[in-house]
Amino acid sequence: MATGTTSQYIGTTACDECGTRFKVSNKHKDRIGHPTRCPKCKSIFTVELIESTPLEQASIENSNEVEESAQEARKKRRRSKTQIRQDTIDAIGEGFKQLHPRLVQISESKRSSEEEIRHWCVEVLKTALRYEDNDIAIQVPTLGKYADIVLKKNGKVFLVIECKSLKSKLNTNVRHQAANYATSLSTEWIVVTNGQVWKLYRLRIRPGQDPHFIEIFDVALLDEDGVSESDAENLYLLTPRAVFGGDLEKRSHEVACLTKKRIDKALESERVIKALRLELVDGYKEEHDHNVNLDDQTVSDALQEALGLSEL
Repeated sequence: MATGTTSQYIGTTACDECGTRFKVSNKHKDRIGHPTRCPKCKSIFTVELIESTPLEQASIENSNEVEESAQEARKKRRRSKTQIRQDTIDAIGEGFKQLHPRLVQISESKRSSEEEIRHWCVEVLKTALRYEDNDIAIQVPTLGKYADIVLKKNGKVFLVIECKSLKSKLNTNVRHQAANYATSLSTEWIVVTNGQVWKLYRLRIRPGQDPHFIEIFDVALLDEDGVSESDAENLYLLTPRAVFGGDLEKRSHEVACLTKKRIDKALESERVIKALRLELVDGYKEEHDHNVNLDDQTVSDALQEALGLSEL
């Protein structure tokens, strides 16, 4: 007899030849009414649900309860991972909001300095991003100068933060300065900030050439929305959880994969042009009951013109 559940087992069947009884799992319900080979005597019999004995019924119900408990536990683990990440982002937002009035004060001061920003950034790292004192080093000597802030794990530097005064423009020179420090300290992650703007980059070192910068985010904290949810989600990537849990690595690859250059190249690819041609022809035929003969070059030219990429 079927149990009526959609869990692991739905009932019992028996081999006509040897009489061996088997539990029928939900994933094999499509075999009901069809011939199958008996695992014990190897003869062929048609799978039909029969009335389960009290012991079989108890076994089925117990197995289903175990499976349902396991499914629930898996769901809780999935929710927990997502919830932990969201809780971290929420905490970042709250931490930055606590420190935001001080940043406003610095911005309104006529004598704001790089040192003030460095101290404020250290508070951000501790209060909002949850770093411990021994994770943070200040004024680290390198290349005959000093890196403002470095973050470490087990004594090894993994990120360099270059701080400038709030009025400073975070131009190419600032970025290259941070990159030089990062290279000398054997890390590929840098942040340049004037307190108000935070920019996170990943370095790609190219022998004999300037380093290639992958911009992961550019966050402004003194704009109209202050520290928004989007800002907090970006700044989450600087937390130990994101850095060492893989979220930062994943995001950097997504950004690098979706550059305008790569998108343009993908749009020009043979596969995309062919797929677009088929979609255009099929869509037009469906609407107008008429076949239009298009070749790939015609579609490519039309795409370039539509995107404003065609040449004179």
